Amino acid sequence: MVTELVIFHCVVLTVMSYTVVHCVIDVFSKPQSAEKVRSTLLGILEPTRKEDGCLKYKLFQNMTDHCQFTIIGAWETEDAFEDYLQSDHYRKAESNIKDDLVNTTEIKRYKYIQTDPTKIVDTKASGFCILI
Repeated sequence: MVTELVIFHCVVLTVMSYTVVHCVIDVFSKPQSAEKVRSTLLGILEPTRKEDGCLKYKLFQNMTDHCQFTIIGAWETEDAFEDYLQSDHYRKAESNIKDDLVNTTEIKRYKYIQTDPTKIVDTKASGFCILI
């Protein structure tokens, strides 16, 4: 009797079940307050990155206008982003710099537009499958 051993490498495909919320937050400080605003925004980076649902949170400063700061972030869900906006560290920072801004903070939310919704978003390889 001949037994045939065939080994296949199996790939498990998963599709992300949530819509990632991307945010762009623009902050415009008064010239004399740029350093205070910068310091305050730097102070909320780490606590924000540790929040549930935070995928990315980065602070940028405009190279030609040192009074403009932009935060670019990504959140697992809209609820996670809303929780961030209600968090103690965000509220405290917002309150701390409100008089140092030339206008209200602009918060914009975006979702990724995938051109082909049937495409697989994420692939993960498993071990080997053995057929005898």
